[in-house]
Amino acid sequence: MKDICIIGAGVTGLSMLLLLQESGIDMSNVCIIDPYFDGGDLARKWTAVQSNTPWSKTIQALKKACPSLKIDSQIELENTTPLVEIAHLLRNLSKSLHVKRIQGIATHADYNTTTQTWTVLTKISDTEEKIICKKLVLAPGSEPNYMDISIPSIPLEIAIDISRLSAFVKKGQKALVFGTMHSGTLVIRNLVQAGVDVTAYYNSVEPFYWDRDGVYDGIKREAADIADDIVAGKIPVELVPVHDTSKVIRTSHSADWVIYAMGFRPRSTIQLSVDTVHKSPHLYNGVNGKLNEVPAAWGFGIAYPNLAPDGVHWDVSVAAFLEHIQLQISDLLSS
Repeated sequence: MKDICIIGAGVTGLSMLLLLQESGIDMSNVCIIDPYFDGGDLARKWTAVQSNTPWSKTIQALKKACPSLKIDSQIELENTTPLVEIAHLLRNLSKSLHVKRIQGIATHADYNTTTQTWTVLTKISDTEEKIICKKLVLAPGSEPNYMDISIPSIPLEIAIDISRLSAFVKKGQKALVFGTMHSGTLVIRNLVQAGVDVTAYYNSVEPFYWDRDGVYDGIKREAADIADDIVAGKIPVELVPVHDTSKVIRTSHSADWVIYAMGFRPRSTIQLSVDTVHKSPHLYNGVNGKLNEVPAAWGFGIAYPNLAPDGVHWDVSVAAFLEHIQLQISDLLSS
């Protein structure tokens, strides 16, 4: 039996390992389940995406959360880096930890209220492995949101990478982009560079909100520069508010492609139950990460973002995840 089972070895799951190590617990009583152990989506899907924050912010957050870590990095602290660098850093820092690693997909977890334990079923190739643990931590990552529109779609992870996007689109084609925040601006820029006619839809009063204007989670750095160029007419794109129904219908005619840059939703790979009664893995407390109606279970990371101090917005940066998890560690270990 393990004390803690972590589902997912992306930046959140790996951060959890580092924080547990910092807490001084016996790491041999921890297991982590993941199909790849490559650093998660930041390493696998978003390698072309540049971080919005300087490298120093990530390093400072790690050192604050885990003072005992020895971090040797050759990256200039004030530089931004591809997101993959963050994933690789966390993977390298955690690879020597003596935890049980199970390479597979966790498909179902049932909590027994009599024994107060979780039974986690993991699919490994054509076989299943069963893990018994006292506490469950979900960090499964997320998938981009999408809509049911009968137009061929380009996955966001491809649209955000100009080299891969060029294999999909042809000059003179027409593409629709839903969303004009961070990833949306990158997609618009890439499509225009590829010679595509772009219409972008936004679900807000204005298409762009900048961090420099004091807007919480407003666009910054590369995304802000792109938005500036769009506003100045240097990047040709038609901006349409989604509430203008007639214009949405008119501009969407004869589109060749659609790209959804509308945020993310939790990846659904595991079913939860309590005494075999199905429970939702998506309902949770945004303040402490505890799952609703499910004992001894927490959710962290992009799939379970934490409420910001203002109680309105949600924090989704790596630094915010580290701080949030650190605040919950003592409660998780004592529960």
